Amino acid sequence: MKMSIAPIKTTIIGGMVFLVPCVVVFAVAAEAFKLTFRLADPVSAWIPVDSVGGVAIANIVTVLLILVICFAAGLLARSAFGQRTYRSLNERLLMLFPRYAFIRSMTEGLSGDGKTQTLKPVRVTFDDHVQIAFEVERDESGLVTVYLPGAPDPLAGSVVHVPADRIEPLDTNYNAVVSGLRKVGVGTGHLLR
Repeated sequence: MKMSIAPIKTTIIGGMVFLVPCVVVFAVAAEAFKLTFRLADPVSAWIPVDSVGGVAIANIVTVLLILVICFAAGLLARSAFGQRTYRSLNERLLMLFPRYAFIRSMTEGLSGDGKTQTLKPVRVTFDDHVQIAFEVERDESGLVTVYLPGAPDPLAGSVVHVPADRIEPLDTNYNAVVSGLRKVGVGTGHLLR
């Protein structure tokens, strides 16, 4: 009987996605590295680190501890309280840090499923051309809010509202689109097919 690790992987990734707003609030990657070193100190107190093997074991235990914290955050994210907290944090962070939507989409792209993407890659058809864009939301009137990213800087772009019949989802993720845009569109033709 084979044991599937998919639920564990999904929960850990869900925990990471849930923790992204907290990491942004507490000052991004530099603080995360400082936190890792702070966690390593108490772990090294339990494990003799007089040898290379001891240092390796202390680092492994620290990484496992971080994964357990992410797993616990993923479980919290699935609860009703976690969902409400996550939505509230997202709304506040989007108001304070407009680029947060890009950070969140990049992180959500790691999960590999299109269901969790905040900025969904789409093909927008205009009168005389098509463009790769990101669907932001849909309203009751049938209009779709779309972010048109720039190239080579996808964070510089514009927002338009177009009828839903001009939107076609793309079979790709946020990270692939951004990678192509940073190369000034080189290799993005296949994304539109």
